[in-house]
This record gives sequence, structure tokens and C-alpha cells, in this order.
Amino acid sequence: MKKSVMLLVCLLGLSACSTKFSYRFLDWAIGWEQEDYVTLDKPQQKAFDTLVEKMVFWHQSKELAHYVVQLTEVESLIKTNALTPLLWAEHVDIAKRHWFRVFEFALPELLPIIMSLTDTQVKQILVKLREDEQELVKEFAGKTPEQLQTDADKRLQKQFEDWLGSVSSEQKSLIHQYNQQRLSTLDMWLEYRHEWLRQFEVALGQRADKALLTERLTLLMTQPDELKSEQHKAFLRQNTEAFGTLLLTMNSSLSAKQSKHFYKKLGKLIQDLTELNQEALEKESKSVKGLST
Repeated sequence: MKKSVMLLVCLLGLSACSTKFSYRFLDWAIGWEQEDYVTLDKPQQKAFDTLVEKMVFWHQSKELAHYVVQLTEVESLIKTNALTPLLWAEHVDIAKRHWFRVFEFALPELLPIIMSLTDTQVKQILVKLREDEQELVKEFAGKTPEQLQTDADKRLQKQFEDWLGSVSSEQKSLIHQYNQQRLSTLDMWLEYRHEWLRQFEVALGQRADKALLTERLTLLMTQPDELKSEQHKAFLRQNTEAFGTLLLTMNSSLSAKQSKHFYKKLGKLIQDLTELNQEALEKESKSVKGLST
């Protein structure tokens, strides 16, 4: 349950506990993140800010409806015990496509900004990305399989606690069993991230060629699985379906209190996204009426 909801929420850049509040500051948060990676000059910053403003409004008025539909369907599948590991994997794929649409919307106006980057700005971006990569490696380096297992258990328990209010001993055991059986993809994942960064660096190095830049960024942002080995993709698929099985088992183990907590939290999230979407549609309608008068 947690993964299905939070994958969607993360794509929004929101916090499930304060969706509306977070969304109000989404443009600010994106700008803050951008400044952490590169310092733009005034024309670049103006173009970027304009793009973010357009993207956030488009996302609120068009995309949030897709989130509501999917979350409502996930809720129904869980309530009716109709969720299967295969259906779960399909919903993960759907959630990924939400991100792809964001990139497709932003790309036309993002390209001129990227093409205008100086060598110094590109270096700044790559230095920060390499630092991020090193932090990831450092997080996992030197840990035994047992330590990695313990860390994974703690992370997943915390996530379930957020959505269920608490986790029983039995449920902790289910989480532990899932992590024990999960196929290890850590080395493949780190290798993939390294290759992604390498190709991103190549793309920035050839940014003067608009057609080539478009092709490379489209691959990196909307078809990242192309950079993964067949074994990596197969392991990920198996793990995704295994997590679906965990969800089914966890769902059958919920107490009345946990179930109430989950559906209340999920319902509030769906309500907030619906209201945010309606606000944008009303604003859009008023703008159209204003232009026609």
C-alpha cells in the first residue's frame, strides 16, 4: 500500500501528510533544487521560472486527475481484495509514465535553457551529480548483507507505520521475509546510475546539437530501462511482483484500527488532489472567459 501511494506522491514532489500545503510551494521547491545544482544567469533563470510556472499549472490542471483515477483504482482493488502481484506491477508502470509526461511537457522549453549553458555551468551540474553518486555509494559501501537487510527492514517498517499508524510483530516478520527473499539489485543499480550519469555528461557535452540532445534526453528521462541489463530488469520485475504479494499479505493482516488509519489517510490524499485539480480548472475557466469578453 505504501509503495503504490508514495510512488505517485513522490512523482508530485509532495508530502502525503500535507499535500495541499506542499503543492502551494512546489514551484519554490523546484527552484530551490535547481539552485543546488546550477547557478543560472538572469535570462536563463527567467526562462526557467516561466517554464516551472507553466509546468506546475499544467500539472495541477491536467495531471492530478490521472493521479486521482489511479489512486482511486488502487483503493478499490485493495478494498475488494482484487489486487494481484501482476496488477500491482502494472500500476507501478502507470505511475512511472506520469513522470514521463512531465518531461515530455517540459522538454521543448527546457532544451533552449540547456543549450545555453556555459561550460562552467555544465561542470557545476556534473560535480553536484557526482557528489550525489558518491553519497549513494558511501551509504551502502562496506555494509554486510545482514546490515543491508536490517536497514531495509527499518525503512519499510517506517513506511508502513506512516500509513497504518503502527506495525505488529507479525507484520514486521512479513516485511523481514520479503526483504530476505528480495533479489539483490544493489550492484546493478549503482552500475546503472553510473552509466546514466556518463551518458548525461555526453549529452551535455553535445548540447549544441539540438536533435541529438533531444534524442539523448528523451532516452535518459523517459526510457531509462534501456540502460539496464536484461538481468537487472528481470530482477526488478520479480521484486515488484513480490512486493505486490507482500501488500496482499499485509492487507489480510490489518487490524480494524490499521485499516481505518490507512483508508482515512488515502481518502484525504485523494480529496486533496481532487480539490487542487478543481481549483486549477476553475482558474483556467475564468481565464478563458476573461479572454472571450
